[in-house]
Amino acid sequence: MISVGWVESDFDHSLTFPSKTYKLDESTCTYIQSKNTLVLTDRYAHTVFMFDTVNGTSRAVTNQNIQEPRGCCVGPGDTVLVCSENKNSIVHMTNNGNILGTYPVDMKFPGTICVSKDGTRLVVSNSAVGTRKLHLYKISPVMS
Repeated sequence: MISVGWVESDFDHSLTFPSKTYKLDESTCTYIQSKNTLVLTDRYAHTVFMFDTVNGTSRAVTNQNIQEPRGCCVGPGDTVLVCSENKNSIVHMTNNGNILGTYPVDMKFPGTICVSKDGTRLVVSNSAVGTRKLHLYKISPVMS
C-alpha cells in the first residue's frame, strides 16, 4: 500500500495532498522537473492530479478519454503522457492538464509508459493476460 499524506522536502516549499491510501496498481506518478509539477494518477477515480510544488496549487483532470489512468511519464516539451487503460489509448496533456490529444494503441489495457532520455522513443506495455505486448514508437519532431 502507498499512503499519500503531507510531504515536505529539503526545498523551501511544502505540498499538502488529500489524505488517501492507494493499493498496488491504483496510482502512479511522475515529476516534471522544469515545471515543478508532480503528476499523480488515481485509477478508480478516473483522474489525473497535477500538483504545482512551488505555488502549492493543484488541479484534478477528468475527461471522457481518461478511464482508469495507469502509468504516466514526462513527454516531449515537458508534457505528460498517461495510459488510459479502459480506452486502450494514451492521453497527451500539458502540465496544466489541458488535453493535447488522445492516441489509440494496438493493445488492450495499456498500463506502463516511458520516453527515452533523448525524447525520440516511446515505449508502452500492457497487462492483458494472454495478450501481453510491448510497443516501441518513434517520436517525430513537430514541424512549426
